[in-house]
Amino acid sequence: MKILVTGLAGFICGYVVENLLNHGHEVYGIDNFSKYGKVQKSYDQHPMYHFVEGDAKNVGLMKELATECDQVLAAAAMIGGISYFHEFAYDLLAENERIMASTFDAAIWAFKNRKLKKINVMSSSMVFESVTSFPTKEGMERKCPPPLSTYGFQKLSCEYFAQGAHEQFGLPYTTIRPFNCVGTGEKELSVIARSCLAMLNLL
Repeated sequence: MKILVTGLAGFICGYVVENLLNHGHEVYGIDNFSKYGKVQKSYDQHPMYHFVEGDAKNVGLMKELATECDQVLAAAAMIGGISYFHEFAYDLLAENERIMASTFDAAIWAFKNRKLKKINVMSSSMVFESVTSFPTKEGMERKCPPPLSTYGFQKLSCEYFAQGAHEQFGLPYTTIRPFNCVGTGEKELSVIARSCLAMLNLL
């Protein structure tokens, strides 16, 4: 299967891409290296790995990349620790909304005009930021007050993008919400990567 991964050079996606390739899938990716800069990956020369340095807000480029793909993993985002929530409160909301709109524009086009079957949206546990009941059940993110941070609010917005694209165009989707992804090379990240693949039905 051919998968378009946005934000491919990011922390989580590095593990996801490795797992995709190890399971025989072909990966098309885009990243602008805005956070980590250029980092060598063990799979850079893999014959099933195709990378384009570019901006996920470029709808034309996104359409080109999605043309032959079966699925999209929408993971590109401006993201950081708690300090980001305060230092970049506006940028987190505005930049990530632009990225998500472009990604969905391209995915909807590819679904209608090419062979795209599904989009997978990387959301966040922050959608549960304002819950008051514990343990918290799925669905509470729609019943509790909205997230207090602009980052949490924007991640909830990502889930509404998926809902809207499905309601209007029939685009199938899966929402993925990683929890506590920290540390370089931690074994837990490979577990998260495998969980992503499972949700994409690619294992």
